[in-house]
Amino acid sequence: MAIDLTPRMKNWLEAMGVHVATATKEGFPTVTVAYACQVEGSTIRVPLTPLQIEQISKNLAENPQVAVAPGQLGAVRAPYQFKGLGKISSQILEIQVNEVYCTKPGAEAGIRLDTMGYEAMKNFEESRWKDITPPQSQGSPR
Repeated sequence: MAIDLTPRMKNWLEAMGVHVATATKEGFPTVTVAYACQVEGSTIRVPLTPLQIEQISKNLAENPQVAVAPGQLGAVRAPYQFKGLGKISSQILEIQVNEVYCTKPGAEAGIRLDTMGYEAMKNFEESRWKDITPPQSQGSPR
């Protein structure tokens, strides 16, 4: 079941880009770095270059499961992993997110957030992180 991403998740993904992981049916992984994406509800849209499409299209044909994590500083400050089904349409990888995990080190590592429901998931992250918007999107230098 798809779950909407919170404003914090959306802000960090859109500001920092993403790491996209796909795998063959045997489980051999490929990770692609994208510096932009768009989040709408439970869908993450990632524009891909022709080379990136070539790298992951076979994987998606064999295994449509995709894992996405925030890129750059978001990998540390926005500790999430999003999982769902992916498909490529017009040079855009669309991922329908149906699982959200906390990857923060320590006792919270691996907690599945989407099973909490949207409001509880939002409350969980608001009780732990105050940086709803990444620093550079607030006008800070890189």
